[in-house]
Amino acid sequence: MICKELTIPLILEKTEALSGRIVHHHPKVPLIEKDLRKRKAGYNGESTVYYHLTFLKDKKYKIFYNVRLPIFSNHFQMDFLILTRFYILIIEVKNISGMVTIDPFIKQLTWTHKGVTEGFTDPVSQVQRYKLLLQKWFSTHKLKHPPIEHLVVFSNPSTTLNYTVSPAPDDPYKQIIHAQNVIEKIKEWNEKHPTTNVTDKELVKMKRLIIKRHEEPEMDILKAYSLTKSDILTGVRCENCQHIPMIRVSASWSCFKCHHFSKTAHTTAIQDYFLLLNNHLTNSELRKFLHLTSRNTAYKILKSLQYETRGGTKSVTYSPTK
Repeated sequence: MICKELTIPLILEKTEALSGRIVHHHPKVPLIEKDLRKRKAGYNGESTVYYHLTFLKDKKYKIFYNVRLPIFSNHFQMDFLILTRFYILIIEVKNISGMVTIDPFIKQLTWTHKGVTEGFTDPVSQVQRYKLLLQKWFSTHKLKHPPIEHLVVFSNPSTTLNYTVSPAPDDPYKQIIHAQNVIEKIKEWNEKHPTTNVTDKELVKMKRLIIKRHEEPEMDILKAYSLTKSDILTGVRCENCQHIPMIRVSASWSCFKCHHFSKTAHTTAIQDYFLLLNNHLTNSELRKFLHLTSRNTAYKILKSLQYETRGGTKSVTYSPTK
């Protein structure tokens, strides 16, 4: 049972919008493009694992994607969290191609691709930390819970996993697999944990509290890259050739570069505004961002998109529907 579905992470949406609107030749472009590739790869890897998890049709599995829970003054975020009455499973996903060498002795993973070798954050230590934090979170909320297991899943089937030394059966570094094996691994844990003292009612309580306490991360992406509003290109983007800006002509948008016409190209531009600049806008701000001169045209556009509104007639603000 999917309790929290796969969705495009907000940070990926914001990075994608920024990549398409940062002024040309800005020195931060290479970094933004690198981060965008990395975040896309992460989401694609999580999508692969999500696909396999959808085959868990039994309602005893409560599956959550990308859960972020508060603990004291911080948060911890898990790629996947699976609740059952018998055990809980935390899954950390890595989407890496090439060869990964695992050294359980010094707790290090290295990646070799196209002749280049480099180390990366040890996902086993990372997911073990999430396990401790989740235990503390349950304790803080006075929730009884079954044993917590963890798994590191490499989503790219072409990734080669090599150990410098074979880990013991109970070694946490033994819990590293490819995505296509995740269901078989879960079956192993079903056999490992045949009994429980957690009731269905307690499991439902856990599920509801996780959904209630989940918090989406707040991120000012301009601040994250030390950018200002002047670094952002305004105007409607052409859906055909990506040129900015398009011109408003007779209730449509026209691209003078490729001569493409569109009646709805402004919707993506407004989404970019909300992602990059503010979570609400006024008629005046919309006109400035879309390069419109008519207040009435801006009003009709905002009215057609059925945004949430606040304030009086002259001071009304528009926000995306939650």
